[in-house]
Amino acid sequence: MIPKTTTIGSYPAFPKAEDVDYYLTISSHGLENDVIDPYLWTIEEALEDFTSAGIEVPSTGQTRGDLYSLFLDPKSVKGIRWSGAEAYAEHKVSRISPIRLPDVTYARGVLPSHYELKEPITDAYTLARFLKISGGAYGDTRELAEDINAKIVIPEIEDLQKSGAVSWIQLDSPTLAAESSTPDYIVKLYEDIASVAKLPIVLHACGDATRVFSLLTKTKVHTISLDFYHYPRLFDEASRNGYDQLIGLGCMDSQNPRVETVEETSKIIEFAKARLGEDRIQFIHPHCGQRNLNREVAYEKNVNLVLARDDAYFGPPEEASPSRLKPKDYDKRGYFLVSVKRETKEILVAYYSYEHVPKKRFRSRSAERIFQSLYDEADELGISRRHLAYLTLELGRAEASLEDLSKTYRQKVIE
Repeated sequence: MIPKTTTIGSYPAFPKAEDVDYYLTISSHGLENDVIDPYLWTIEEALEDFTSAGIEVPSTGQTRGDLYSLFLDPKSVKGIRWSGAEAYAEHKVSRISPIRLPDVTYARGVLPSHYELKEPITDAYTLARFLKISGGAYGDTRELAEDINAKIVIPEIEDLQKSGAVSWIQLDSPTLAAESSTPDYIVKLYEDIASVAKLPIVLHACGDATRVFSLLTKTKVHTISLDFYHYPRLFDEASRNGYDQLIGLGCMDSQNPRVETVEETSKIIEFAKARLGEDRIQFIHPHCGQRNLNREVAYEKNVNLVLARDDAYFGPPEEASPSRLKPKDYDKRGYFLVSVKRETKEILVAYYSYEHVPKKRFRSRSAERIFQSLYDEADELGISRRHLAYLTLELGRAEASLEDLSKTYRQKVIE
């Protein structure tokens, strides 16, 4: 089994504060349909970064808020009051409306169909531990966690399943491993989720999960996602037999701005293959969400993560041969001349017969547009695919010269 590359959830693509304020002001007057939600842009940006880096199972990026504010928003959940950074359960909680469904549906519409989507949901125990109980609505954390599970988490999962927009559900639990002791009723919370789950469930436990690993294996989830980067002793626990779940391999730091090399990440993956077995690893991912990183750093980390997975499972890439046309590759009907018109900053491409009569001419500031036009008419003009591949290089060089007018572009006609 080849593990898929994925993200844990959050990604540092955020809208400008003034755009958010403007949107909220307009929305408060009932005119939200007259202005674009700025968070939809951040979802597109996150997905573009994920997919261009090679992440095969992305999320929406959780750009609209953190794992607490998203699922305890008074606009979507009754019984919650916020005061600064603290939230209170003042009354019995209940979900007013779907929380993540609008963003997930939007993301599915943007994402090409050959990508799966995995959306994180903060688990009930974490939300209950974060909330402060006031007003006598709940007797203890257990009662609150069970109510959150039944009235918020499970309905949210059911809505996402019905939508058909996601392929995986991820439950985020940063609390399980952080506490000195873990209550047994947590297993029951996950059993209740498993009873309604029609999609595979990924349980992501942050931190050193060595102590709670055996507890995690009692949950009826498909995959246990852990931080092996900071806590390599987890390999000792996860290499033991006797549990059914697959493993999500957190093998890259999501907090440190240093971008790990492909080689060091590949070594962790190779080690995991040897210790856990290739068929045990479901996902390769960063150790946690990337919200606190610089966006460019997060992107480069994801690029290297994918390259490391490919090296570990498919071996090193082959050295590419230079793109040179040989006489046998020449088109029978004519040849190309690529030029740059500097005064208009355009690329011009002419397809000449061997009598030097132009059969077709294109112009654009975009190399991509010219290539697409040539590709669309390749059969009619008799252009070989080998020749088109060569032209891709030339068009790229021509476009690069337009960005630096001190450089003169010359097509390589004679090798």
